[in-house]
Amino acid sequence: MRPRRVYDAQSAPVMNHVAVIAALSLSLTTTIAHAQSLGCHDLAAIAPIAQSLVVAAPAFGSNAVRLELPSGLLYEQSFGNFTPTTQVAIASATKTLSAAVLMSLVDSGVLSLDDRVGQWLPEWNSGLQSLITLRMCFTHTSGMEQNDPVVMDDTITLRQAAARIATIPLHYIPGTRFEYGSLSMHVAGAVCEVASGQSWSTLFAQRIAVPLQLVATDYFGFGPTLNPRIDGGARSTLRDYARFTAMLREDGSWNGAQVLTPASVAEMLTAQTVGIPILGTPHPYSAPYGIGIWIDRRDSQGRTLFASGVGAFGFAGWIDRAHDLSGTFAIAYLNQLSYPYLERIFTAVDAAVLPAGSSCLGVPSPACAATVWMNATRPATAGNPDFALRCDRAPAGMPGAMLLGDPLPSGLPVFDLTAFLGPQIDVVAGLVADPLGRATLAAPLSSVTAGLSFGLQSVWLSPAPCTQLGLQASHGLRLFVSP
Repeated sequence: MRPRRVYDAQSAPVMNHVAVIAALSLSLTTTIAHAQSLGCHDLAAIAPIAQSLVVAAPAFGSNAVRLELPSGLLYEQSFGNFTPTTQVAIASATKTLSAAVLMSLVDSGVLSLDDRVGQWLPEWNSGLQSLITLRMCFTHTSGMEQNDPVVMDDTITLRQAAARIATIPLHYIPGTRFEYGSLSMHVAGAVCEVASGQSWSTLFAQRIAVPLQLVATDYFGFGPTLNPRIDGGARSTLRDYARFTAMLREDGSWNGAQVLTPASVAEMLTAQTVGIPILGTPHPYSAPYGIGIWIDRRDSQGRTLFASGVGAFGFAGWIDRAHDLSGTFAIAYLNQLSYPYLERIFTAVDAAVLPAGSSCLGVPSPACAATVWMNATRPATAGNPDFALRCDRAPAGMPGAMLLGDPLPSGLPVFDLTAFLGPQIDVVAGLVADPLGRATLAAPLSSVTAGLSFGLQSVWLSPAPCTQLGLQASHGLRLFVSP
């Protein structure tokens, strides 16, 4: 059943323009024109961002970007003197690798996240230290100090380092604060060695590197050592780390191998520190933490949409559940200087990549004007209260309208525009683009049933002098509502 026409007036002038667009939509001709095919992911904005980093920092700004979907490689490009196989120290992006080692031992029944450290390391089995669990160690809530030179001492073993850390007084009562640091993961790494009877290097190689076929990833980012830095000592490449993030995106599976169970991946990607007071965090937005990974975005029900592991040298990997995407950004620079560029890449991906269940129809029109790109913010699932539509690169500050109808695989010419809806078109809402040409329309699917399929397209008043109607249209968007 077709939804009734809904007008969401933001201002009287906007609605006047919407009425014009609505009238136009009802006068579409029936002549069908073949539409030029456009890939459903418009990633042209990434290269200028990555290249501008090289220009801004010629000595250190070289980088590489890789994006993957379940269907395969979406994007890979290198900039400056980087290549997809350039090996670099990845600093705190190591934490997610280490969390995978721990969760592999949990999967095998060797350990539990709620095992106390003192169960395995006797020197930790007294006083407040006896309260510390492996979960606390990997969520930065253990009470241990942030850092100490012992984690970089190559004259001792990991087990010996954990014994030394036990002599450092706790900073707060375990479980009562979040304070990002390195000591707690180091101690948990020693627990993994003792519980398994294997060295950390062997654990990582057998449980993570071999099944993922990681050929250039190890814990020798600062040189060979028996005291590997669990929180930040790994080195890797764009392609190696991309296999790791793809495995997390696929609930622990990669190329037919089940590296981690779906339950363990879900635990890693669940916010563990919500509501815990923050004593110290490097995250620019004070995001909560999972198991060895930041939980950057969550939906209104607390489910993770975006999680990332980012190192002090800028290297990063992320899992984007809204778009069913995994990404890797390889660089050897200072994170404080490179992260703004990485955030711009995140934003470009948000705008360009269509979520699962969405596909594009045709191209924006007219050809003489800038291309308006239309997208959804997440998969169209029945009952989802957070679903929204978005437009990017619309005419800045101009009004427009969101149209709904049956999707047309080929375009319908309307003077110099191409419509991808028909035969009946409803105006869903009026929109106004911000100064950057962006607009978002909340479209809750709370009462929409699974199995519905419909088309959408946006039309905008255009300042471009080349347009016949004074309008610009986005490409069409076909949505399928899944359970």
